[in-house]
Amino acid sequence: MLVRQAFRRRWGACATLSLAIVLLPVARDSAGAADPEAQPLAKGEIAPAFEAATADGGTLALPSLRGRVVLLNFWGIACPPCRIEMPELEKIHRRWSGRGLAVVGIEEMGASAEEARRFAAGIGVRYPIAIDPGERIGRLYRLEAHPTTVILDREGRVAWVGAGYLRGDEREIEQAVRDTLALPVNP
Repeated sequence: MLVRQAFRRRWGACATLSLAIVLLPVARDSAGAADPEAQPLAKGEIAPAFEAATADGGTLALPSLRGRVVLLNFWGIACPPCRIEMPELEKIHRRWSGRGLAVVGIEEMGASAEEARRFAAGIGVRYPIAIDPGERIGRLYRLEAHPTTVILDREGRVAWVGAGYLRGDEREIEQAVRDTLALPVNP
């Protein structure tokens, strides 16, 4: 019985992955993959500036964070990997915010500010949450998946991009934060 359950779980995961691989080219073609704007942000590229309402009723403008390393995490309440990743990002936020890191969550999947605030508070997330109705900011950043984490250097250039999340990925994210914090600032 246990072997059969393990086989079903493994087979189900393989079938889901296979279906995603088959459908991915179709989705990318319909989204305009030939258009250079559809390509993910590249390391060294200037990050698009944005301003957004926050879940606590304020406003967040990316240019106001210039001079700090910024970790942007695009997520949604309905995204299971996002729910797992966010508490790990909170740990990174707590460890590194005093050393020049600013973490910003960007809710992308249509939640209201109140829903996003309650959700974040419920999982212990204290970093700022911006609300992106219509995924306007997500389009600027040419997202391909949720969650997506983008780390910007102190000058606002893309230092690292990671799409998706599996347990353990937080180690790679934290290493990218450490590496970016260690970069010298150009005069």
